[in-house]
Formats: sequence, C-alpha cells, structure tokens
Amino acid sequence: MTDTENDEELDPAMEAVRRKLVRLLLISGGVMLIGFAAVILAVIYRVSESTTSAPVVEEVSLPLAAEEVTNAAVTGDRIVLTIGGAQPRIEVRRLSDGALLQTLTLDGPAE
Repeated sequence: MTDTENDEELDPAMEAVRRKLVRLLLISGGVMLIGFAAVILAVIYRVSESTTSAPVVEEVSLPLAAEEVTNAAVTGDRIVLTIGGAQPRIEVRRLSDGALLQTLTLDGPAE
C-alpha cells in the first residue's frame, strides 16, 4: 500500500495548510472567472457599438467651382484641395462643415 492510498487523517497543522490552499484556489479561480467575464463583456460591447453607429452623411457645399479644383485628398477629418486658375492655391478644409483651416498660395498660374 502506498501513502496516497492510505485514508488516514492528516495532522492538524497539515489540515490547516490544506484548507488554506483550497480557499486560495477558490478565491483565485473566482477572480479569474470575473476577469474572463469582464474581457468577454468588453469585446461584446465594442462589437455592438461598432455595428450600430453608421456614419452620418451630410452634404457640404464649398464656394468653389468644380472646374477650379484640380486635385482633392481626404485625410482623417480634413480635405486638401488643389485649386487652379489665375491664383493657384492649396486649401485645407474640415470635412464636417467645410470650414477653411489653412490656405497655401502658389506662385504663378497653373499650367
């Protein structure tokens, strides 16, 4: 017979240590489950938020003729317009309301 097959009682000191270890195991397991639940809830929240918020499309008119705009580029919440004509320039505008943020004047007429 081996020691593991023997069902004798442990001495009181070892029994106290065993109880402390079981309690520590239950507490750490509970904390781990709460952590997993928090991560799963955060993922579900992020996925549900990204599918419900559709972008709002608004039309913004600018005081420019379409023929004047030679190039346009969008970056983030801004649009960069290259405008030809007698006074070529580059304008940086906000996409949400078309507000002029910056103007760069170019020397000479566009070719």
